[in-house]
Amino acid sequence: MHTFVVFTFCSLYERAYFFFHFTGAHTLGFSHCDRFSNRIQTPVDPTLNKQYAAQLQQMCPRNVDPRIAINMDPTTPRTFDNVYYKNLQQGKGLFTSDQILFTDTRSRNTVNSFATNGNVFNANFITAMTKLGRIGVKNARNGKIRTDCSVL
Repeated sequence: MHTFVVFTFCSLYERAYFFFHFTGAHTLGFSHCDRFSNRIQTPVDPTLNKQYAAQLQQMCPRNVDPRIAINMDPTTPRTFDNVYYKNLQQGKGLFTSDQILFTDTRSRNTVNSFATNGNVFNANFITAMTKLGRIGVKNARNGKIRTDCSVL
């Protein structure tokens, strides 16, 4: 039983660790309006910056074309940087799962640390990506090694 509890705790901790660090990847990319419309329709999510909410409402009105997409990082959408975390400090997290990283006191200090120091964010992101790359690695005995990744 003890081993199970430790394994479960470590597994949950690692998932939270990866989730927290990988959300920084939201500094790049876009999302379709239907993925966050619940935050900008009446009532507007109170954790959302009022001006940002108004801007999102203009770009994603009700019944908007489902192909319309919005940058996840409204400030530096084409640069991999720590501005995503600065946006969270200002209430500009596009998704609830983003903004909660700042509104939850358990993770706010890390958001502040990453927002203040891009090198700290980069180092932690690299570490998390490296750890993730070691999980469930397959080899010739337990998987198929592809020479052309575009072919399954």
